[in-house]
Amino acid sequence: MRQRRLGLVFTLSGAALFGTLGVFGKAAVGVDLTVATLLASRFVAATVLLWGLLLVTGRFIRLPVRTVGVEVGLGAVYGIMSVAYFESLAWLSAGVAALLLFTYPVQVMAVSSVVLDEPITLPKLSALLATTAGVALVVLGDEITIALTGVLLVAVASLCYTVYTMGTRAMVADIDPLVHVAYVFLGVTASILGYGVATRSLAMPEGAAGWWLIVGITVFGTLLPILLYTEGLTRIKASRASIASTSEPLTTVLLGVAFLGEILTVSIAVGAVLIIFGVVLTAPSVERTIRRRLEGVGVDAAVERER
Repeated sequence: MRQRRLGLVFTLSGAALFGTLGVFGKAAVGVDLTVATLLASRFVAATVLLWGLLLVTGRFIRLPVRTVGVEVGLGAVYGIMSVAYFESLAWLSAGVAALLLFTYPVQVMAVSSVVLDEPITLPKLSALLATTAGVALVVLGDEITIALTGVLLVAVASLCYTVYTMGTRAMVADIDPLVHVAYVFLGVTASILGYGVATRSLAMPEGAAGWWLIVGITVFGTLLPILLYTEGLTRIKASRASIASTSEPLTTVLLGVAFLGEILTVSIAVGAVLIIFGVVLTAPSVERTIRRRLEGVGVDAAVERER
């Protein structure tokens, strides 16, 4: 019991720290720190430190060449996601961007039902409807202006996150999660450096503010949350961890309001509740509980699909 509670604390802490990414990204826009510079510095530093940790602790594992290729490929997808998400912050508030990105668990559920032939259940359908309504409220609320360019960039980021998540689920079945992340980071770093070179946007940070942002996003937005979340997963089930991860966009919204002067409108607040509610419904443990209760009162939780 103590280990499960500790695992929940680790997972919640890791998810909350991941929620600082949007705030760091928005702050970088304010000090004219390019996305390529911020992300390249972040992932180069994080990759070196993470590989050093694996070597020091004896957790390094040499993977087959084909497996390394898959890991690096997933890293490239994650790199595209990172660039698209951080570029969107020039158009959207950190809170709105985080909420839209966080629809990816529902996308994973929808893709799995098609690709893996998983049944569409009432909880899954409810999750899809809730998140769709939540996104509509966040994007179409008339109290603030939401730029279409920013929404499209987050849509690309969310799609990439969906691909990365499904790939990661398959890889960590046989690979230590930290080893998986270390190899993935090689692909992330390469893709972001390539983006920076192609766009000629790599530059040395000017002033102390830029360097502090890089240190902050590396330590508090990357390494600490990865280590905490990984440690949490060793103590609790992935289904519980997925529910705990709903604290991530809430952290971004609250930090944006507190430190960036962002506006929390009624439509965004209600949309956030619907999105997070939909994500919670996708957790296997929650879905199983709902299905059992529905079956207990004679309701079939499966939705028939035409073949």
